[in-house]
Amino acid sequence: MNGPAAVAEVPRHIGFIPDGNRRWAGLHGVSVLDAHRRGAEVTVAALRWCARAGVQRVTVWALSLDNVLRRPELAGMLTAITELAEALAAEPGWRLRIIGDLGQLPDPRCAEALRALAAAAPADAPREVALAVAYGGREEIADAARAVLADDPSATLDADALTAELERRHQYDCDLVIRTSGEQRLSGFLLWQSAPAELYFTEELWPDFTEHSLRRALSSYAVRERRFGA
Repeated sequence: MNGPAAVAEVPRHIGFIPDGNRRWAGLHGVSVLDAHRRGAEVTVAALRWCARAGVQRVTVWALSLDNVLRRPELAGMLTAITELAEALAAEPGWRLRIIGDLGQLPDPRCAEALRALAAAAPADAPREVALAVAYGGREEIADAARAVLADDPSATLDADALTAELERRHQYDCDLVIRTSGEQRLSGFLLWQSAPAELYFTEELWPDFTEHSLRRALSSYAVRERRFGA
């Protein structure tokens, strides 16, 4: 039997799957790198919109682990991702964290730059933004399980233990996942943390996403009766 529903308010943690940069490039006759840079500008703006709305945590999927091997424009993407991380790190009131397997990146300089930016982030920032680079949800869960058992081989590997390990890494349950470009799937994003999340899909390509777009998503979230996965 389902438990009592809770009326949603402002989500504390939003996950963004910012899809559609390449399609936007084709529609506007610009390079894919320029489209990724435009998408990065929207990502920085989205942090400001989230801060105004009262959101405390944001996770942005910048590069999947699968795309490390498959994207032909990977070098340009890594340039845009590094520039994005620099902009996020400079955003007042936000602490930058990096999640994902940076060891899989073909350019170690990019990995080093991302780690350095996260390490230099202010510890007292009131809000956190996690940039997911070379990230896969299944791999994240497997890595968390290995960490639990490495710390204590006799530990009970259950949901509570995995949740605690992910929270130790500052990856908490997500309230709302927003995906642009009309795709209606998670594709491995925050698989564990999104179990209680509400999902919101929009046809807009990420470079066209606006504060009004976010407000529509928040309005949709606000009228839902949350059953936290039930």
